[in-house]
Amino acid sequence: MAADQPTGTATLRDVARVAGVSPSTASRVLNGGGRAVSDDLSVRVLAVADALGYVSNQAARALRGQRSGVVLLGGDPRTASIAAMGAGMEEAGRERDVAVSITAVGPDAETHLAALRILRGLRPLALVVTSASFVGTDRELILAELEAAHREGANVVFIGEHDYDFPAVRFDDVEIGHLVARHMASLGRRRPAILTSAGHPAMEGRTQGFLEALAAAGYDRDAIAVESVEISREGGRTATRRLLERAEKPDMLLAGNDVLAIGAIHEAHEAGLNVPRDIAVSGVDDIPIARDITPPLTTVSLPFMEAGRAALAMALDGDDQPDIHLQSRLIIRDSTVPA
Repeated sequence: MAADQPTGTATLRDVARVAGVSPSTASRVLNGGGRAVSDDLSVRVLAVADALGYVSNQAARALRGQRSGVVLLGGDPRTASIAAMGAGMEEAGRERDVAVSITAVGPDAETHLAALRILRGLRPLALVVTSASFVGTDRELILAELEAAHREGANVVFIGEHDYDFPAVRFDDVEIGHLVARHMASLGRRRPAILTSAGHPAMEGRTQGFLEALAAAGYDRDAIAVESVEISREGGRTATRRLLERAEKPDMLLAGNDVLAIGAIHEAHEAGLNVPRDIAVSGVDDIPIARDITPPLTTVSLPFMEAGRAALAMALDGDDQPDIHLQSRLIIRDSTVPA
């Protein structure tokens, strides 16, 4: 089908003409690919397409069949947490005769939007979205795409904390922070520091919990060093290197997730420190490697597979469902010992 043939009540050229853009620009906004398009142009083209009832070629092809499958959107499907959520969804999907696929939404706002538009065209039964997937993107543009998918018949469910008006399977990240910090405060150490990542919903909740529980245990909140970095092992190493250059080096380190904590442990070893004698380190997530590093990492076990199963059920059972709150469990290992 040619790009300007009618697929709904309007053609791509109709959308481009009314929006005052070229057909190629309209196509990049509606179908993805090519150079990035500014937010203003994207909003204009999307509004015109919605008003004219334009349906993409992909969607027109899908209209000839049935809705099928549930898609999990994640930032990086290779991470242990996304993989476990996907496994839980696939397991639950087999029980309900529904196919599950995992899609990476990409590293920036444009690829996020392109992925959502392509998925809308494929007409899935539902989209399950990890809350961290859209960190660093334009909230209004993402919301417009999710609402459009919902209007077109796809249920939308989140896993994790978010502020969109869709149901969610949630972990209480603030309470997770409390859980870790109460344990760390019990070790008798005096100089805590925190590794986190700004703008990441789970990390910000955990950091809030760390700070609240440490303050409740008698630590001076204003004196606690907080380093914000990208979520990677190298990010953990870089932040720890900065902390160890301080005149008052920390003797306990609370990392917002295991990846940052593992980077911190490697950097501490590189600096000649003994973990946990010189510095105690904790993480969150309990990814498989957390028990295999030296020393094994104290962390919080999150039920990612259970979250995937619950999200799949919520996605298939329709709207107006209450959020599901899952419990976490502190796992104490050798990376934390009393001073």
